[in-house]
Amino acid sequence: MVINISTVTGEDASVFFVTHAGGTIPSFTSTENHAFNGMSEFSLTLDRGTVEQDLIGQAGNYMDQGSLSMDGSFTISKFGGSGSDYALQSIINGTGTSKYVAISGQVSDGTDATYLKWYLVSCQITGYDITIGDADAITEASIDYIVLDPHNIEYTTGLISDSVKA
Repeated sequence: MVINISTVTGEDASVFFVTHAGGTIPSFTSTENHAFNGMSEFSLTLDRGTVEQDLIGQAGNYMDQGSLSMDGSFTISKFGGSGSDYALQSIINGTGTSKYVAISGQVSDGTDATYLKWYLVSCQITGYDITIGDADAITEASIDYIVLDPHNIEYTTGLISDSVKA
């Protein structure tokens, strides 16, 4: 068995995001990507809690896996593009074609290893913080999101995805 271990940089990554209505499959185009929107940061956090139950007559407690949660953030610096528009529609309108946010991407497009990829269609924007720059700073928006159905997330050979579409 050969294991390829590689170090990747941000220039190898790609991230797409777009809003869509419930029950529809999102359609990604080149204008929903990280370059078009001036994305400078992206994070995806997975967290698994634990459940603990006291046991009578036992030396220790019963412990098991708790609920899974997924959330993250991204920062964009190009306004008026699809990214800032989609994120604002989702957080303010939250209905119709802007109810859900789909986020797709990968840490690298290299072919020498299986790199982590994600395809999450049931996300919702939970925060939108705009920092106005001065003459020497870029105005940017930090956008927080949450995956609404982490119980339907599956992991298969480097891909994190929703098993049930929004």
